[in-house]
Amino acid sequence: MPENFEAKFMQPPVQQQEEKKNLETPPAQTENSENIEPVPEVAPKGEAHTEERPFWGEFRGGEVDEVGEYKEPTQEQKERFEKGVERVSEIFENADFQWYLDGATNISLYRDRQMRDHKDLDMSVFQEDLAKLDELLIRQGFGIFVNYDENGKRLMRKVTTEELATLEKPDLSICKIGPDGKIQRETQDPFNFVDLHVHSKDAEGNAVIFYNGATLPKEFFEPVKKELPNGKEINLSQPAIVAYHKLHSNRPYDLTDLQRLRPNLQEKDFQMLRESLEREIEKTEKMVREKLQEAWDSLTPMLELTRDQKVISEKLWEHPDLKKTQKRPKGFRICFLNFSICF
Repeated sequence: MPENFEAKFMQPPVQQQEEKKNLETPPAQTENSENIEPVPEVAPKGEAHTEERPFWGEFRGGEVDEVGEYKEPTQEQKERFEKGVERVSEIFENADFQWYLDGATNISLYRDRQMRDHKDLDMSVFQEDLAKLDELLIRQGFGIFVNYDENGKRLMRKVTTEELATLEKPDLSICKIGPDGKIQRETQDPFNFVDLHVHSKDAEGNAVIFYNGATLPKEFFEPVKKELPNGKEINLSQPAIVAYHKLHSNRPYDLTDLQRLRPNLQEKDFQMLRESLEREIEKTEKMVREKLQEAWDSLTPMLELTRDQKVISEKLWEHPDLKKTQKRPKGFRICFLNFSICF
């Protein structure tokens, strides 16, 4: 267990202003996770509903002032946030499946006070409920789109629930669409370009997180009901799940969000988080040991013939896992036992 686990929730929320500003993050990595593996490119199956993905520029909602406090949202940002969550309550008023909001939006709603600007809305559903979600969205004029890059362009393509079942770790958005199936970019509907995360369940009903395959206890996925001023309800994530995703993120404001979340966490939440992260660390360490042993075994016959670093480097880059990176990092070093190989 990392020694700084508790510190993430307790240290003063000081944020370095010189840190690199965060550009728009892919929805699959939206408020949850910059340690997530890159979303694989998805080749379009047709041009009819393929469109360029908008770029909204830099997100500055996570900026803090000189004492480490989030800057107060503007009136316009507050109104946009209120309209957005109220629209969610209207769209999902009669939903007969499990859904909930994701990300730091929950923290503001726990507090009944918007702590900062929120770039967009994020929500999660389970794989088994995708057909119901799609049907509900279609009735109200929305569609599910997969985001991908191709030939240097940022694209979106409308997908069906059948297609979604075949995609691995898809980067998804819910968008308002017109009769032609294309995105209505100029709509006043605040529920547009919403990040959608789709998790699955194991045989016991526990949640399997889509971006890393981790299994979390099902009791932490019962939505927290929140009544809004319009008299309708929305489903919030439990604080432990918000914390879990934030712990898997590396944006500067994720740490500050964790500190704001601390009062909402109970001991049972911390216990679940510790146990989950310990399992993930153990799994990662085991995988690294196995991969290093595999690479070492492939090199052993060659090392009996040569110690030429260039020859050994070329052999290493033939390994399937390294080939996936496509680009060789400069100054990368691998140490196998007592033999160092630089390439």
